[in-house]
Amino acid sequence: MPNPTRLLVCYVSGLDLRRVTAVSTPFLALAMHDLPLAPFVNLPSNELFPTLVTGAHPMAHGVWGVQLKPTTGTESNASLLELLPQGLVTALQCGMHYIGKTYDLAAIPPKRRKRFAITRTKYKRRVKRPSALYRIGGLPTVFDVVGPERSEYFFNSRYDPERSVLGRLCNEENVLEILELYSLDRHKQWNSDRPEAITQFYRHIDTFMRLLAERCGARGWSLMLVSDHGHEPIRVAHDLRERLGALPIGEDEYSYFLEVSNVRFWFHTDAARKAVREVLAAIPAATVIRYDETARFGIPLADLRYGELFAYLDPGHIFFPHDFHHPLANLWLGFADPMQRARLRDPRHRGNHGHLPHFEAERAFALLFDRRFEPRGPGSILDVAPTILDVLGIEPPATMTDRPLFQSTTSRLPIEA
Repeated sequence: MPNPTRLLVCYVSGLDLRRVTAVSTPFLALAMHDLPLAPFVNLPSNELFPTLVTGAHPMAHGVWGVQLKPTTGTESNASLLELLPQGLVTALQCGMHYIGKTYDLAAIPPKRRKRFAITRTKYKRRVKRPSALYRIGGLPTVFDVVGPERSEYFFNSRYDPERSVLGRLCNEENVLEILELYSLDRHKQWNSDRPEAITQFYRHIDTFMRLLAERCGARGWSLMLVSDHGHEPIRVAHDLRERLGALPIGEDEYSYFLEVSNVRFWFHTDAARKAVREVLAAIPAATVIRYDETARFGIPLADLRYGELFAYLDPGHIFFPHDFHHPLANLWLGFADPMQRARLRDPRHRGNHGHLPHFEAERAFALLFDRRFEPRGPGSILDVAPTILDVLGIEPPATMTDRPLFQSTTSRLPIEA
């Protein structure tokens, strides 16, 4: 009789298929040759976990950077914070951000910040508030469907996951466990200019995945490895703020949210719309997209809440400075985290992602360590959540409308409620 399925999902952001070779990652290279492997199309975003666990577009679950508040316009009443030196206020924001850990927008000046409703949460909120794993934007996640008493989330960003997290996984009372392994992503962001350091870290991840597969096999668990993007080493940094500051328009005539590899704008005057378009058009590495054109890249915008005009840089290019950079925070992170020590000599990223999905750096995949399945063919990131439930033999809710990435080749038993 077939065994019931328990599933551990190891979500390793930044695991680049181009770097999985027999030399640097022998275990993974062999696994990808022998086991079910399903590529899927990514979304142009740096925050993908809510989509992975809800199986819904960002426009449905609502987590995609910032929204412009409906009351924003050309008029603006100055607050007390706006009268203080900008550097002081953003330094205070960084301190609050470090204490609260619920958002990742620590360096936007108050005059711009108050225009936005923040939806970006990043991993810090999931770590500090486990409730953030459930009902994201009112939509059920895989944790909701399986049940909080039978599912568990783990986060690890350390150099030694084999010591710090491996022994805590595959608990008998659980049906589903998701481990978010962030160390590779962070390491590549600040060390991609040192190829030997990246190769060494891939070997380390490969060893951990081998140990994880052995643990799952010994305890009768299935294992699925998921990566939603790779990384591209940075070659050019563009100072968009300087270009915007040189425009003959007022800062109240437009709003913008500037990420490392992309930027979005809202316009409050036609003059600002025309001037900003000209600035963006002068950047050869930027692809400029109107809000009503984003559906072809997986983000079907129906209105201007999340932006009117978007610009995505090609891999190898970043915007700097951006809305996540502050000198004080950069100094603190450089001293506090060995992976980010490179910040102390240069605060610009060494590698990044979040580009348009057709680039090699954005190739995503799921690898299932279970021969009872075979891949259906290429899918999308919205397929990951229904795939998790399908492997467990659980019917996905109506909000997860996409199909699983794998199909069963044999009969299975679900875990009983």
